[in-house]
Amino acid sequence: MMPRTPRSRPIRRTPLFSNQRQGQSIVEFALVIPILLVLLLAIADFGRIFATSVVLEAASRDAAEAAAQEYLSNPPGPLDLPAPAGNDAYYAALNVKTARIACAAARELPNADYDPSDGTCKTWPVIRVCVHDGVDGQCGKPITGFASAVPPGCTDMNAAWDPTQNGSTERWVEVRTCYRFSSLLNAPLFTFADFHLERRRQFVIPCYFVLGSAPCG
Repeated sequence: MMPRTPRSRPIRRTPLFSNQRQGQSIVEFALVIPILLVLLLAIADFGRIFATSVVLEAASRDAAEAAAQEYLSNPPGPLDLPAPAGNDAYYAALNVKTARIACAAARELPNADYDPSDGTCKTWPVIRVCVHDGVDGQCGKPITGFASAVPPGCTDMNAAWDPTQNGSTERWVEVRTCYRFSSLLNAPLFTFADFHLERRRQFVIPCYFVLGSAPCG
């Protein structure tokens, strides 16, 4: 009987097209990564915009309420009579107190420059105050220690200011805030310019706490 000779195993060779497919996948993955990163940053920016808007709204509302309570506790004149004119110093001081409250509430925002030594924000957010009692001579004017100029992008704040009561028997405080939002999408191919977020809130001066059921005079 003849001895059996071992059979040689066939040599497996990797097809050429397999290497081509791997190279194609790497290229496709490299092309998709930037798009995915842009989408992730866009989602993050939307979340940051929402959070910033909430902060600005709270800052404006809290400042307007505090100013209304300050006006009530320390009015420029008797609350049952029309507010006396020519008292710019009173309104200027009230505006500073109001702006400090709004500034402190927004101090955690990235572009806010809160100064704890005097409670002011020299640039952002920009804050303006108006008391609608018919005589506020400081309505919408720059506030001492805060940004003196309103950027063109703050369109709502650049709108006309009117301290009148518009036929109402009530008085109220109006606070406007404007903030420069910086996007995370600041890559060379996907650059988004900074833009402004604004909020306007009003709070009625509750004179009925002092006068009973009647509004301010």
